[in-house]
Amino acid sequence: MKCRGASGELRKIGAGKAQGYHFAKPTWQQGASNRTVPLFQYQPTNRQIRMKHFSREILMASGQCLCGAVRFSLAVEPRFFYRCHCTLCRKQTGVGHNLATLVNARDFRWEQGQGMITGWLKPSGYRNDFCSRCGSTVPNVLRETPYYWIPLGLLDGELSMECAGDFCTDDAMSWDEQRSAKSHCAAPDSLGFLLHELQVNA
Repeated sequence: MKCRGASGELRKIGAGKAQGYHFAKPTWQQGASNRTVPLFQYQPTNRQIRMKHFSREILMASGQCLCGAVRFSLAVEPRFFYRCHCTLCRKQTGVGHNLATLVNARDFRWEQGQGMITGWLKPSGYRNDFCSRCGSTVPNVLRETPYYWIPLGLLDGELSMECAGDFCTDDAMSWDEQRSAKSHCAAPDSLGFLLHELQVNA
């Protein structure tokens, strides 16, 4: 599989681990048990990311997980998002691509549910944090940077946003690019209807 970052440089996640590509080479160290572990183990506290402008209650956007246990708010309204089609993003989301945006940590605030968050550190050095109750992927700090990664599907309501670009398109699945001739503005009327459309054996 091939994927080029914005600089055009091809970078691959370590051999023998989860296959995929990323845009920044992770830093590694040798653990006490002779296994290679990422150096990054940082997760900020709510106090560390609480900034003065939130005291003015200027909240431009909010979001939550599926069950509502984990909630957050933003002091800015994101204008752009990106799509990533790499293998890791597909496995993390369970769909053809990842839709997300980034915000500065000073514009991000946890409202509730930090204690409900469980995380897993990928071999690439990036995190996958999720609600331990419903399993929804939730925002997390982008490695050792002052930015939060925000999955778009968590945001409440309709925001006016534009796609800034697609990444790892060489890894994109052909089925992810298909557009159905049948469009339904509501959920299936019944399970039977969906099974019929999918031609699933009874």
